[in-house]
Amino acid sequence: MKKVRVKVPASTTNLGPGFDCLGLALKLYNVVEIEKLPGSEVTIEIEGEGEANLPKDERNIIFPALEAVFKKVGKKPRGLRIRQINNIPLGRGLGSSAATRLAGIAGANRLLETHLSTEEILSLATELEGHPDNAAASLLGGFVIVAYTSEGLQWIKMDFPPGLKVLLVIPEILVPTRRARDVLPRMVPISDAVFNLSRLGIFLSSLTLKKWENLLFATQDKLHQPYRESLIPGMGKVFQAGKNAGARAVFLSGAGSGIAALVDKEEERVAEAMREAFISQGVRSKIMLLDTDKEGTLVD
Repeated sequence: MKKVRVKVPASTTNLGPGFDCLGLALKLYNVVEIEKLPGSEVTIEIEGEGEANLPKDERNIIFPALEAVFKKVGKKPRGLRIRQINNIPLGRGLGSSAATRLAGIAGANRLLETHLSTEEILSLATELEGHPDNAAASLLGGFVIVAYTSEGLQWIKMDFPPGLKVLLVIPEILVPTRRARDVLPRMVPISDAVFNLSRLGIFLSSLTLKKWENLLFATQDKLHQPYRESLIPGMGKVFQAGKNAGARAVFLSGAGSGIAALVDKEEERVAEAMREAFISQGVRSKIMLLDTDKEGTLVD
């Protein structure tokens, strides 16, 4: 095969209490085209998000993803033209890095006909990412619960209620994932762990039983959001504004800076309230209202 096209959805993760284990794929996509050419030169073209500042050489994070697959057949990624069409905002907690890495792995897998399994693709992406939640959601599609252990990955894909949409408020604040992880403590009180476990159980049950009235309570968190609030001016005010306006749940999307709300009505009212809360802190933002992607990564 000489050319492949990979389409990878964005993802929102954690959803409050499910730190590093819950992921939801969204209908917002990055597209990557990889073409095999004569010679050894690798060229990278970028359109959309990051086109002005992302590296267009081997420092681009797609390169180690390609390299991981090429290595399996004793080759190096050479003689390639890569075109990245980025629609997923960078540094906003929507899995942009996972999408790029998955595109590289899945694209190289098809280009080289290495026939990697879904588990092998997800394992490679997780090794590069350092956590599995974004990669699992974007690869598999839908709502995914995933565990990363020394013995490998375990996951379950659940139905996400079609009546709930994800409203994203995306501020003009960049929060690199590494920085967002650096502010987290290495140890937490057992009471905080129990707090999240109880909410996680209620959250999953409430989605299954369509008990939307439980979701505000069930998406509370003590493991990551309180520590990341210092990185996002007005985060607490935006959360409260969304809740007051009728959101079913409000939580940090991944590591942020994007803030997500689950809505089944009053979408415009919730969006405006959250946007105004950011404005009150001198922060501009944009709004996206997205459905869940059920297909995951597609290669053709």
